[in-house]
Amino acid sequence: MVTSIAQQLNEAGFAIVADVLEEQVVDGCRALIEAARADGRRQSVSNASDTYGMRNLTDAVPEIAGLVQQPAVADLVESVIGPGAFMVRSTLFDKTAGANWGVFWHQDLSIVVQGRCDVDGFSAWTRKAGVDCVQPPIEMMQRILAVRLHLDDCRAANGALKVLPGTHVGGRLATAAIDSTRSTGEEVVCELDAGGALLMRPTLLHASSPMDSPTSRRVLHFEFANFGLPEPLQWRYRIPCRPSG
Repeated sequence: MVTSIAQQLNEAGFAIVADVLEEQVVDGCRALIEAARADGRRQSVSNASDTYGMRNLTDAVPEIAGLVQQPAVADLVESVIGPGAFMVRSTLFDKTAGANWGVFWHQDLSIVVQGRCDVDGFSAWTRKAGVDCVQPPIEMMQRILAVRLHLDDCRAANGALKVLPGTHVGGRLATAAIDSTRSTGEEVVCELDAGGALLMRPTLLHASSPMDSPTSRRVLHFEFANFGLPEPLQWRYRIPCRPSG
C-alpha cells in the first residue's frame, strides 16, 4: 500500500518528494538569490568569509514569494495541513567552500511575529535580523509544516540534512533528552536532487555536517500554517498558497 505524504509526516516527521520544481524555475531562483547577494539586498547571517544564509528571504528577494503559489508547492502543502495554508517564514541556507558550517542536533521552536506582545504560553522572545521571534506552545509548533526546496543536488558529501525519524512528537526536548535520543535513534540522511523538496515538522530533531566536497548547497526553507495566533499576536508574514480571487 502506498503511504501518503501526510501519513509519512505523521509517522516519521518528514517526507522526501522529488521533482517539485522544474529546471527553469530552479535556475530562476538561483539567479535571483545570487543577484541579491551581489547588490547587497539581503538580511543575512554572515561570517568573515562568505554569506551562508538570508533570514526573512521574501523581504530581501520578494520574487521568491511566487514559489509559494507554484501549484506543485501549494498542492504539497495543502495535502498535509489542509486548505487555507499560508507561508509564515522564509530562509535561505547555503554551504560553500568559504562558509562550510555544520549544525548540531536541534528542534526548530520559534515563529516570527509582527511585534512583541505578552501572551500566556509564548516565551523566549528574541529579535533576529530586525524581526521579533517567540516560542509558541509546543502543540502549535507541531502544526507548522516546513518545506525545504533544493536549488542544488544535496548529498551527504555536501551537507545534506540529517533527521531522527519520529522525534517530532516528543515535545520540547532538553539537551539531555536530545543526547539520549541521538544515542538510541537511527539517523536518516535526506539526499535530494535539485528541484526536490523535503517536508518536515519543525520539532523533528535534525542536524547537518560540514561539506566534504566544495559545492554549493542552496536550500529555500519555508514554513507554513493555516491557523491564526491568539490576539494581539499576529504572524509577521502571511503569504497565501492560493492567490485570492
